[in-house]
Amino acid sequence: MAKQAVQLSKKKRTKYRYQKLKMCKKCNRYSVLKDQNCSKCGAAYVGIDRLVRAIFKNRLLTEAMWILIIVSIGIVAAPTVQTLYYSLIAGLIFCISYVVLTFVFMKSEFFTQLKRLLRSDFKRIQAGIQFDSELAKADVKEERLAPAYEKLREIGDFIYSDQVKIRRVMVLNEIILRSDMELELEPLIPSSYDKDFVQYALEVLRINRTLITKKCIAYFIHYRDAIVIDFGMDSLIAVAGTSLRMKLYIVEFSEFIEEFLEYFPKERVLRLCNILYSNPEMDWGGLGEKTKRLVAMKYNYDPDFKRFVS
Repeated sequence: MAKQAVQLSKKKRTKYRYQKLKMCKKCNRYSVLKDQNCSKCGAAYVGIDRLVRAIFKNRLLTEAMWILIIVSIGIVAAPTVQTLYYSLIAGLIFCISYVVLTFVFMKSEFFTQLKRLLRSDFKRIQAGIQFDSELAKADVKEERLAPAYEKLREIGDFIYSDQVKIRRVMVLNEIILRSDMELELEPLIPSSYDKDFVQYALEVLRINRTLITKKCIAYFIHYRDAIVIDFGMDSLIAVAGTSLRMKLYIVEFSEFIEEFLEYFPKERVLRLCNILYSNPEMDWGGLGEKTKRLVAMKYNYDPDFKRFVS
């Protein structure tokens, strides 16, 4: 099947992950997707923030009613006018204190109520996310890759399993990737070797090497034998070359870089020389010595390397 050219929407970002949760009050189903209406019954979703605030508000109203009832009973049951006044004053002080304390601790009370709701509805939340996952599967079967990936991307913020990661990667491998897309790499690294992930990572390296982070380079080093079998030595050379992007990576993966140094294109070797030359106080070990020998042998008469040739 030929790769699809699609347009991926921007990822919805929230301050807290839980804020992506919403519930359909008609069928009591949770979802983490960006849809505004329930795909099951069509009713509008209610955000988890709004849901918790409603529960919190109802609790406050109930408590306020009980306070008023107790104060009223105290006033009605007062044997004398003086006692009535005392009851009224005590009731007003209590009500004002209750309102003040509620406002002071409102934020902590909100999160306490949120934790209670998430604990009590945990199984329903799991079932809702599973339903979202089934919707993504249906999109893949119908070759609606853009909505399928967007659903899996939202699910991936709540479920960190390799299964979800690889499903996302497999969809991405069927899409024509572009540099203007909001792509991710490090969050998709699986816990074991996966050919689909490596294929995706190499494509990302080609279009946006800034996404190749320390964890990704370490993954390629750890599974280098399997990667060479499936993708050839050029894949490791490309990743080693990308390690020159940051001084921190050069220090961390100096042995890996040294191994493939002679296969780097001129601009990569020149970048490495610039970094080594700019940091003479650092002990670059075997990488520094091998770089000097390579420049002396291969770029001795190249004017771009003139200042590096002693």
